[in-house]
Amino acid sequence: MIKAVLFDLDETLIQRSGAIRAFIKDQYRRFLPQLAGITEEHYARLFLEIEKNGVIGKDVAYPAFVRQLGLTTVSSEVLLEDYRQHYAEFASFSPGALETIQAVDADGRKTGILSNGNARVQNAKIDALGLRPYLDVVVISEAVGLRKPDPAIFALAVDELGVDAGSALFVGDNPEADIVGAAGAGLQTAWFRNGAAWPDGVEPRADVEIDALPEILSYPGK
Repeated sequence: MIKAVLFDLDETLIQRSGAIRAFIKDQYRRFLPQLAGITEEHYARLFLEIEKNGVIGKDVAYPAFVRQLGLTTVSSEVLLEDYRQHYAEFASFSPGALETIQAVDADGRKTGILSNGNARVQNAKIDALGLRPYLDVVVISEAVGLRKPDPAIFALAVDELGVDAGSALFVGDNPEADIVGAAGAGLQTAWFRNGAAWPDGVEPRADVEIDALPEILSYPGK
């Protein structure tokens, strides 16, 4: 029986790719007077290349970004702070995400979010979307000094929920960080395919694979 469901945040509950593209274009327009000679297309494309779909932390990405653009009129620190202040404004739910969390909560099971990333930014996204009332625990890598796929961060989240690892389900889109990491801590796993194919050589596979988040509501557990 599944007693608790933990969710990844970006590209699982939240459509990260659309949000970061919208944000970086907005940032360009707000800093345009300091970006003479740099086109919006180049600014956005280079940033997305450097941050590699969120794999590279923004504290690393922005200094590299400023260097490659050759900027002297605005610092990486200013752009990074701007990101941390405004990015959450662009967060949007994956289809069915809010309804799924509400249904899990209404069913009397515990819910939580376990995410890699900057604590300020991740918490801002959670609050901007009004998720906090439905969550029993929020674990952000920066805040706890652990990072997925380390099984220890999953064990920490399960301990805070007060359930056995085997009765908790982790839902995420990243085969290695989410599924392999959660399985290593003894959780059951649901892979949100999100249009991707499972990478060759990555084991173990998820206990269940889904194309829409509400599908987990009918998963009975093992």
